Amino acid sequence: MFFLENIRLAFGSLMTNKMRSLLTMLGIIIGISSVITITTIGNSLQKTLSNTFSMFGGNSYTVEYEFKDYDEEQFSIDEFYVINDSDYITSDMLDEMNERFGGKYIISMRNSLGRGTIRNRKGQDLNAVLWGGTEGYYKLNEKTCKLLKGRYLNDTDSERSKNAIMVSDIFVEQYFKADEDPIGKTISVNLYSGFNVDFVIVGIFEPSKEMLKMLDQDKSNLDKRTFMFVPYHTVDRLNGVPQREFVSYPEFISTEGTNDIEGDLKELQSFFDEMYASNKRLYPKISSSLDMMEKANKILNLVTVAISVIAAISLLVGGIGVMNIMLVSITERTREIGVRKAIGAKSSVIRTQFIIEAVILSLIGGFIGVVLGIGGGILIGYAAKNFILTSVSYADLVEISIQPSLAAILISLGFCMLIGIFFGSYPASKAAKLDPIEALRYE
Repeated sequence: MFFLENIRLAFGSLMTNKMRSLLTMLGIIIGISSVITITTIGNSLQKTLSNTFSMFGGNSYTVEYEFKDYDEEQFSIDEFYVINDSDYITSDMLDEMNERFGGKYIISMRNSLGRGTIRNRKGQDLNAVLWGGTEGYYKLNEKTCKLLKGRYLNDTDSERSKNAIMVSDIFVEQYFKADEDPIGKTISVNLYSGFNVDFVIVGIFEPSKEMLKMLDQDKSNLDKRTFMFVPYHTVDRLNGVPQREFVSYPEFISTEGTNDIEGDLKELQSFFDEMYASNKRLYPKISSSLDMMEKANKILNLVTVAISVIAAISLLVGGIGVMNIMLVSITERTREIGVRKAIGAKSSVIRTQFIIEAVILSLIGGFIGVVLGIGGGILIGYAAKNFILTSVSYADLVEISIQPSLAAILISLGFCMLIGIFFGSYPASKAAKLDPIEALRYE
């Protein structure tokens, strides 16, 4: 009851001087709202990055070439800083990697066969975009191309340059009867490059909503262009491109998942360091797409925290305002304090009363700041989202998420309580130490 009575007295004092209380809370409101707005934006960026990454596939290991220390005695600058075909990762290296690690890593590569048309039994020309891919490409993009029936294309299809094809469920609806099984059926594709190719359907996939956005969204399923996939080296054969003995920038997928990214990175880096030990100019640097996303998140975290700390400086100003108003309040209520002490109120009771009043003052400012901060973060997020969607091509493929930080809200409110306790302690102690006789004589 004692605690609830102090809360009631605190609210009564604040309501007596509404404008003064609001002006006192202004510093806290500005500080908290700034921190919450910044953390909301930072948290939303991280969530958007995570959503986009998971949307377009899983983790992969990519290759970049970095140069070793320049040796002017053996090379001129012009010949040292040049990447030749002989510097790229060779097919022999990939075969050795496959033997050493027992097929743990597969390669993800994609190429384009271009556009084509397929005429259905009604005489309609159905439009399609054809891509080629290795087995690793389909494993990486299982979320984008969810298999409904049949199988994915594999590296055996690619090595033999088979005329196999994966089609979408939209194409099945366009081309086949409702009760007809498309698996094993042959379709003839009239390529824009000028010749017809017969393909055998081995799989049916469901395009993700992101892939569908790249198609004709304003058309019905029967009129849409569709994506189709064929083996990687089949595309090279049909395009008249000879199979090369090297792969310039391969992308590796672990068949064991993403349980040990650091271990995979060390394993791959060690292998290619061994393969390139005799190359005096450069070496492949292996990196993980998931690792790069985590590093980007860490940078965003650091920037968010740094800006939040700067914004939180205004909380000190708000705390000084709380101390100032409490000192004024004590001066105005000196006689009240004297009466309470004269009838037996202990110094600890007086001290607790004014500390609670300072804490409530700070918390009210904190709650207002949190509401304004969340609102500001959401408004800025939606404004940025609308700007991106109207200004950047294919921006609607990015899933923009606006998410306030619960941790930042709780920490901010806790900090408000600490401000109330810290800056309210001195005025409360001063009130508790007042001599009751002197206080009663105060006018």
